[in-house]
Order: sequence, then structure tokens, then C-alpha cells
Amino acid sequence: MRHGGTAATICLLYVYIVEFLRMPKLILMDAAGNIRQLPVQPPCVTLGRSATNDLPLDSRRVSRTHAVIEFDGPRAFLVDLHSLNGTIVNGELIDRHLLAHGDCIEIGNFELRYAALDEVLSTEEALRLLTAPLPQTSAPADWDHATMPAEAESGKDKEKWWY
Repeated sequence: MRHGGTAATICLLYVYIVEFLRMPKLILMDAAGNIRQLPVQPPCVTLGRSATNDLPLDSRRVSRTHAVIEFDGPRAFLVDLHSLNGTIVNGELIDRHLLAHGDCIEIGNFELRYAALDEVLSTEEALRLLTAPLPQTSAPADWDHATMPAEAESGKDKEKWWY
């Protein structure tokens, strides 16, 4: 019986490790240049300057309790907790954002990447994701006077072109 119990324990441990590795991750480079992959798991992950956070970020530009990653089923949301300097995702200031693989998160002077992958990344792969260009957003392109309609340039009906 003891042998069967050991096998069952090993099997459960294996399942736990596999599920742990399948969790989404935050990837960041610490001050020493080391790449860290931090699993994010339900129900939430707190980020901030305080050592009591799940992910402490030691910087005066980071609020004590800066942001949280909340889960709604398989979806992960990054929520700014009314921090002084704000939370930026893919170059845009957010209050709440549905995270997608490759999202670039800026908190204070820290840059993190969200990785929604089923495997642990090698150091090279994590560095490649961390330094990859920002994902394309669905936001409209910057105002471009070269392509702005002539009637808007003249001032006629200018308001309608701002929407």
C-alpha cells in the first residue's frame, strides 16, 4: 500500500508542477540584469513598493500598493490601484486592462512583459520577449495633417474630424 501512496503522491506533485509551469508569467529584468519569470496565479497578484506585495518593486516611483492582476476565469486583468504615477500598458495609461501575451507593463521605472504561455521560457526567449517591440493597439493612429481631409484643414466642420 505504501508504494501505491508514494506513486500517487509523485503523480499529484507532477500535475502540480506542470500546472504551475503553465501559468501566465510576468517577465522582468532586475537591477543586476537578471531575467526573472514570476508566475501569476488566481485569485490575484499584487504589485507595489511594499514588501508585502506578491511582486515587490523597489522604487520611489512605485506606490506601496500600485496595481493588482485579477482573474476572471482564464482572463487576467491589470488594475491600477489609484497609484500616484499610474500604470502604463503598451504605452497607454490604464485604469483596467485585459492582459494579452506580450503586453508591456510599465510601473514606475520597471518594465515587465506579460507572457501567457504554457511553458517556461529560456533566458534567451524571455529576454527576446522583454525587448520585443510593443504590441499593436487598436487605438487610432496619431493625427496626421498630411492625410486630414481638406474640409477639416479649412476649419469647416472641424469638430466632426476629432471623433
